[in-house]
Amino acid sequence: MTSMEIIIIGNEVLAGRIQDTNSYYICNQATALGIEVTRITTIPDNLETITSTLRESISRKPDFIITTGGLGSTYDDMTLKAVAKALNQPLEINQELLKDLEKKFDLIFQMGRAKHKEMTEERKKLAYVPRGSQIFLNPVGLAPATLVQIKETKIISLPGFPQEVKVLFEKHLTPLLKEKVKNQYAEEHIITEGLIESDLSPLIDQIREKHPQVWIKSQPQRDKRITAELYLTTHGENASITVKTAKKELEEKIIKSQGKIIEETKPAKNNRIRQAETP
Repeated sequence: MTSMEIIIIGNEVLAGRIQDTNSYYICNQATALGIEVTRITTIPDNLETITSTLRESISRKPDFIITTGGLGSTYDDMTLKAVAKALNQPLEINQELLKDLEKKFDLIFQMGRAKHKEMTEERKKLAYVPRGSQIFLNPVGLAPATLVQIKETKIISLPGFPQEVKVLFEKHLTPLLKEKVKNQYAEEHIITEGLIESDLSPLIDQIREKHPQVWIKSQPQRDKRITAELYLTTHGENASITVKTAKKELEEKIIKSQGKIIEETKPAKNNRIRQAETP
């Protein structure tokens, strides 16, 4: 099973000034690709904290560690410095990235959004990456996505701006992640009415006992009707067939218990039935 941990970096997130939407987006995309997200950690802009968090994550040997935030030009942007420290590697200027930044700052100057186009030390800071890094240039911002590998774990550092995370993820990370995924992923969704969660629980247990590879999550809805949403997910060979079979059997048990199955008129939010492409 391909695994991923996510590290969200930024005092502004911990202070409640900015809502973290990056982890939600990354989890959604990774799960749809067949990757299991095992942990999300939010930490401050502190070099020792970022470094120790990375080392702890590396020790668990996930296939991927994704970080967001801390890639700018100010003093509190220290993610890549922490990555380099965690891997015992120096930071080096990447010439391809430096040329890209020079063009972008020249364009920013021509647009009247900066007073000069010179590459100051603060601007050059954006071109420093850990030795051995692979970079993915940012088409909508300055800081690139940076990938560095230690043994079987790939550490990918993304900017903090959600729009940049999405563009970099779709353009560069999705193809990269697909290469690593070996298992299919599939999901099914049921909306029920008439049975409270404690009455649904034994029915779910029966299906789980018969299909232990299927994870079933119930989410009661707080409205005037007694409704609940059930999400059935699984990974592995024939994932789609397995989860559809479990769904059918669970629906039959719900009906026999005098519950109802509500037919969806449109896809529920977050409802997916996807399979990761196998290489």
